[in-house]
Parts: sequence; structure tokens; C-alpha cells
Amino acid sequence: MVKVRVPASTSNLGSGFDCFGLALKMYLTVEMELSRGALEISAVGEGSAEIPKDERNLIYQSAQKIFKKIGRPLPGLQIKIDNHIPLFRGLGSSGAATVAGLVGASQLCGANLSDEEILNLANEIEGHPENAAASLRGGLTINCVTDGWVLSKKIFVDEALRAVMVIPELKISTPEARTVLPQTVTRENAVFNLQRSALLAHSFITRDYTTLKTAMQDRLHQPYRKRLIPGYDAFETAGYQNGALGVCISGSGSAILGIVESTDQKLQHAWQALADQLNVPAQVLITEFENQGAEIS
Repeated sequence: MVKVRVPASTSNLGSGFDCFGLALKMYLTVEMELSRGALEISAVGEGSAEIPKDERNLIYQSAQKIFKKIGRPLPGLQIKIDNHIPLFRGLGSSGAATVAGLVGASQLCGANLSDEEILNLANEIEGHPENAAASLRGGLTINCVTDGWVLSKKIFVDEALRAVMVIPELKISTPEARTVLPQTVTRENAVFNLQRSALLAHSFITRDYTTLKTAMQDRLHQPYRKRLIPGYDAFETAGYQNGALGVCISGSGSAILGIVESTDQKLQHAWQALADQLNVPAQVLITEFENQGAEIS
């Protein structure tokens, strides 16, 4: 039996569309064991009733990918899921599930694939690497796909930073969030994002957060996706009025991320009051960023 704990992630960070992934201290824990019988999947925690318990399960499908890679038939499996990552909120739940299945199966069958091999298999499954990279490696990951191969670099995140998250009850799937994006962008908007994504990397590397607000501005996806999230503009404005260094849509939404350099609860309280005022059912919580990534026990 193998046990894998995988962190959630937020991605894009505004300007870094399909590039940046940032791990959060919210976890998916999976126990995986070989079995002589049929597939058995049980789940507790966030979204447990919605998680498929058959061959549609993403953890199972990811495990299947490992056995196929090493040329072995997939045996019976017992999979126990303890999930604390809200589903369909832009918190990397599918990336975490993919990593859990790949890492668990690699360990279970003795393949012991490298992180690089795991990440590239995850990219084949997910179609974009940033959430899986953050869940696998921890920290802030910068990800690039070249000739079908993922290059991923990690920056350790300042432990003084905190994430304040607005997590609405509203669910938005990644495919749904991609349908609202334009097929083409102007040169001006492409340059706008290139400049700011480079500045964002500099902010985290140097721990100079004075430019983070500018660095997280975006013209490629947020102007379109924010229409799916009730009150987004009001949350962004309130974020900067209450101490946020940067505010953005978390992944494809519906969650909203505020980055703060304090354990103070000012932003959390302000956002919860705003959610109540706007009649947006949501929980607002504070969490830390995770530098460790997936862990096997």
C-alpha cells in the first residue's frame, strides 16, 4: 500500500496564463493498494459524492497511464480518497488527482519514475502543466511546453506570504472557462502580458512585492472569465483597499486569490462582508503556500 498527499494549487496569477502554478496548503490524500478483485474506490471530504467511483475516476485513469507506460496490465486496485480541495473552483483539484494517481501507481508498481517523467505524463492527461507541476513540486512553478516536453522551474515561496481565498459555491469547469476566451489577441495585449509575467517572476525571486499589483494585471483571460464570477470587480477593488499585494482569479475560477504579507485577517473579514453584501454564497479562508509538493508515506 502507498499513501500520497498532494497539495492544491492556484494558477495563472493574472498575467501568467497557462504558465505559473503555485501550491497551496490544502490537500488531497490518496491511499492506493493492489487488489485481486475489481476496482474499489471510496471517498470522503470535499465533493466526495461527486467523485466517480468507477473507471471514470481521474486517479484511477492516471494510475492506468503508469501501468501502460511500463507495459504491465493494470491489476485490481483499492483507492481511498480523502479530499480537502474544492472541486471546479480553480484550485487544481484535477491536477492534484492526476499527480496522486501517477505518483501512487509509480511507487506501487516499482516504476519509480522521475518528477520530470511524472509531470510529462500529467501534461498528456491535463493538456496544460501548471497545476500538476505545482502539486508535484510545490512552490511557484514556471512552466513551458517545448516540442511536447514540459520544462518546469521552481521558485521557493516566501513563508511570510499568505493566500486569502474567496471560494464561491459556484462551480466553473476549465473547459467551460476556456470557451469564453477569444481565439486571437492583439499584439498590444500580448506584449502587455509578456511584460507583466516577467515582472511577476522577478517579484517572487527577489521578494520585492511592490510591483506585484502591476505584475498580476492581465488582458488575455481575466477580462472574459470575470464575467462568470459574480462581483469579481468589487472583490478586486476591496482586495487592494484591504492590504492585498495582488488579486486575481484563481486558475479558471470561480475562486478569487488575494496575496498578503501578513497573518492579519483584515482582508478575510472584508471579503466575507462583501460576499454577504452581494449575496454571493462563498467561504473566505486564509491558507499558506506549500513549498514541498507531493509526499509519499
